[in-house]
Amino acid sequence: MGYLKSLATSFVWVCTFLAIITFIPGLPPNVDFTAHNLTLPKKIPKELLNENLNKAEKLYQGKVRGPESFDSYDGILYFTTADGAVHKIIGDELKEVVKFKETCKNKLEEDLCSHPLGLKFDKKGTLYVVDTSYGIYKVDVKKGSYEKIIDASQPIEGKLPKTPNSVDVAENGDLYWTDMSSDYKLNDGIFSTLSDPSGRLIHFNAKTKKNKVLLDNLGCANGVKLSDDESFVLVNELVMSRVVKYHLKGPKTGQSEIIVEGLPGFPDNIHSDNHGNFLISLVIIADEESPHLVQSLLPHPNIRKMCIRFLSLLELPFKLFDKVYPNDYCKRIHYWIGSFQNSPMVVPTDAIVLRIDANGKILNAMAISNSEISSISSAFFLNDYMWLGSPFNDYLARIHIDEILPELKNKFDKKPSQKSNTQQVKPDSKKESKVKVEL
Repeated sequence: MGYLKSLATSFVWVCTFLAIITFIPGLPPNVDFTAHNLTLPKKIPKELLNENLNKAEKLYQGKVRGPESFDSYDGILYFTTADGAVHKIIGDELKEVVKFKETCKNKLEEDLCSHPLGLKFDKKGTLYVVDTSYGIYKVDVKKGSYEKIIDASQPIEGKLPKTPNSVDVAENGDLYWTDMSSDYKLNDGIFSTLSDPSGRLIHFNAKTKKNKVLLDNLGCANGVKLSDDESFVLVNELVMSRVVKYHLKGPKTGQSEIIVEGLPGFPDNIHSDNHGNFLISLVIIADEESPHLVQSLLPHPNIRKMCIRFLSLLELPFKLFDKVYPNDYCKRIHYWIGSFQNSPMVVPTDAIVLRIDANGKILNAMAISNSEISSISSAFFLNDYMWLGSPFNDYLARIHIDEILPELKNKFDKKPSQKSNTQQVKPDSKKESKVKVEL
């Protein structure tokens, strides 16, 4: 009986403590918590789903860290990595194109480290790279030089862009880019998934050098992609498992609509399939049989507030001690609590790549269900191959189009914005296969 009484007393004290930190005013963080309903993720119909992505091969394992996203120019594949660099593949070699200046000592200082995510070439071959810590850079890939054109330390319409994420470039040089959260930096990314949505879709006018918010209060705004005719732009809401279309031309100019929701996972990057359709990577899987904790808590603001305040209070002494006496132990605990990389709330395993049309209709669903390849954040076509990236992996992956979408083989349109070039790319893999690249 004494043990049960002690257990009951401890339970009461814990509940009292959690109630206090939930309802006492003024405790950090200073963000809103309201109930949010979403269309719950559903499984993909079996007739649309195949698991051929399981056949993807790993490349350059141990030579890259967190290959997040892709683009190509002159027939060369470029991608960002978590070590603050942009790389390209020439022949069978990985080459560093540019490395952005870092002010951190190691990756534990994630809010200070340069961490490029999205990237996109314009028609002239200028590369635009989103650095989630510092803003957007304009890169000369031939010289390896860069300049910052959007500074993340400057507010946009009254709010700082805390987590810049992805970018696309219009024909006239304007940028359409996303800010995942106006409340938290990437090192506290878990907090951004539990707080009220504060992501934004932003338009940068290349002539005036001004930013304008097109959409706000997005649930972790992530991948962004213009349509071929630039009549609309798509943006992924990671936590809400949906895709939003914002109209740039026509009778609906300035209006937005959800074109697909209830996706069976968290949509990350968007790329073109070169046929007017879109490839969307679901980096984490969730459906009615395997719901994700974050989405289950969206309708319950007080529980989310309790979780975030508890985690904030847990971080606080380590932050304070690290300021007084800088050390890696405190940094490591802070990093583990809030970061996507190590949090137990994010356990990436399976992944799905969707191919959708401009109206949100799912055309194909390609799944990975083994432990060899996982957590795909980006799927990009380069000639006859789909390249796969992930912020969690230490390798690239690829698969031949014959294995996943044979109907698209050798039908890729040549993009007028990119030069045509043919060369042999020999990835560092056991197969030593050659890829003829022609854009």
